[in-house]
Amino acid sequence: MTRGAPAGFGWLLVGVLCASLVAGRLETALALVALATAIAIGVRATWPPRRWTVALATSIVVGWVLNLYLNPGTPLPGGIAVAGRLPTREGLAMGALLGARLVGGMVALQALRAAWPGDQAVDAMAWALRPFERVGLPVRDARTVAGLAMRFAPLVEAEGRRIAAVQALRAGAPPRGWSAWMTRRRAAAVPTMVSAMERAERVALALEARHYRLRPAPDREGAARSSWSWGIAGAALVAGALLWR
Repeated sequence: MTRGAPAGFGWLLVGVLCASLVAGRLETALALVALATAIAIGVRATWPPRRWTVALATSIVVGWVLNLYLNPGTPLPGGIAVAGRLPTREGLAMGALLGARLVGGMVALQALRAAWPGDQAVDAMAWALRPFERVGLPVRDARTVAGLAMRFAPLVEAEGRRIAAVQALRAGAPPRGWSAWMTRRRAAAVPTMVSAMERAERVALALEARHYRLRPAPDREGAARSSWSWGIAGAALVAGALLWR
C-alpha cells in the first residue's frame, strides 16, 4: 500500500471506477473524473502506458462520432451529413458523457494500481469473497491463479515483444497489407503461446517440488474495519451515480 493510505482505501477506488462507468449525467461523470484525479495524485499513481492512452483516445473519438450520428435529435447547425444522417446535439452530449466515463475509469484504474500494487489487490478480493468458501466457491484456488497471473503477465508480455522483434528481423521488411500483417502477428503469437505454456509447466513443477499449499486470505481486524468503511463509501458513490440520472 502506498505510504499514508489506509489498508482498505482501494475499495473506495473500486467504487469510483464502477461509478464512472455507470454515470448517467455529464456532471456526475466529470465530478468522478475530478475525484479520481485527486485520489490518483494523492497515491502517486503513474501515468498510464502509451498503448493504454492511445486505446483510450481512439475509443473516445470513435464513440463520440458514433453517438454524434446515431442518436436522433436536433441537428447541429452546419453539420456534415454522413450516409444521410446529420450530427445531433443529443449525440454530442452522449459522446461527451461516454468520454468522461472512459477517462474517469482509466484514472481510477491507474490510482487503484498504485493503491493495491502486486498481490494486495488479489488479497483484497480474496478477503471479500472469503465468506463464499462455505458454499463451495474455490476462493483460495482463484487467489493463487490470479496471483500467479499478475506476477507472470509482464514476463509473458516481454517474451511476446521479443519474439515479435525477432520475427520482424527475420522478415527483413515491414508488413505490407492486412494479409502480411496478420501473418506476422500469427508468426509471433504461436511461439509466445508455446513459451507461456512451457513457463507454466515449469512453475507448476516448482510449486509441486516445494509442496506449495493454498493459504487463506489474511484476516486482520483493523484492516477489516477499514475495508468495510471505505467499501461503504465506494458503494455510496455507485448508488449515487445509478440513481442520479
